[in-house]
Amino acid sequence: MKQKYFYHIIFWLLSFVLCSFLLSYDNNWLEALLLGLIYMPIIIAAAYLISDYLIPTFLLKGKKLRFILYVVYLIISAIFLTILINTVVLIVIADYQFKMMPPATRDIAILNTVLFLIVFLFVAISSIEKWRKTENEKNEALKNMAEAELRFLKSQLNPHFLFNTMNNLYALSLKKSDKAPELILRLSTLLEYILENSKNDLISLSDEINTLEDYIYVESFRFGDRLIIEKTIQVQSPKFIKVPPLILITLMENCFKHGGKNNTEKLSVIYSIHETDDKLKIFFSNNFIQSEHNPKAIGLKNIESQLDYIYKENYDLKKTVEEKTFKIEITIPLK
Repeated sequence: MKQKYFYHIIFWLLSFVLCSFLLSYDNNWLEALLLGLIYMPIIIAAAYLISDYLIPTFLLKGKKLRFILYVVYLIISAIFLTILINTVVLIVIADYQFKMMPPATRDIAILNTVLFLIVFLFVAISSIEKWRKTENEKNEALKNMAEAELRFLKSQLNPHFLFNTMNNLYALSLKKSDKAPELILRLSTLLEYILENSKNDLISLSDEINTLEDYIYVESFRFGDRLIIEKTIQVQSPKFIKVPPLILITLMENCFKHGGKNNTEKLSVIYSIHETDDKLKIFFSNNFIQSEHNPKAIGLKNIESQLDYIYKENYDLKKTVEEKTFKIEITIPLK
């Protein structure tokens, strides 16, 4: 930040020297410096107004016509101010004698051209610097996302989950249960989905819901009658709604992992998915043992990394703990 201010100060000092040089005549540097100080606020105000307000507010949001109109208004206003200043120069400095005015102030067109060349030079340099900074942040975000995805995949394919599933398969095979083929099919579908879609930015909500059902089915063999799940899904067209991949499985995995460590108590999980206006609300809650509760679980960290990467600040995530019940609600824009 300090380096940025330093470069800005250097740029405007050089611009001030250039303006003073162009305005100087008969080596009268005192008047040239005075005129430079008078013109510089116009240049600086126009430059920052275009760079820090008009471009991000209108141009980058696709409002090109409004951006052009405001720039034209700004140029007209600046020209009016320079004419006003030149009138004062004609009266005060040149004593109503046009030939006594500084050469650079006699031609309004050339004067404003020079002034706005400085303005647009600053805007160009500032835009390039912002673009470079954005690219660096994007590359850093992609790097962090790749690391988050790796941690996420590891957290999903954890040994405990596979070990418990294999044990259930073994027990079912010994009993020659008709449920064994279904369990194998669901597990295969689940693993295939995780491996194929974990690297995508967005995935169909309907696919996420179907995969969540597979995950719940596989885990239900571990909990048996201890597992109580209540669900509410109110979405008109889940096939056309896009969500971050594996977000539902991660939330459910967190419920199973931190709410089901006690092998005797029941695990109650409530989840809902609601479509409201232009938002999608995802809610999960589960009971837990106080000593085992971990609100900073790696799965939840990965979800936050995904949401930050995809939606920037355009999402909401709330975590609350009430009477041994952990609740998490995520609100994201519909896509």
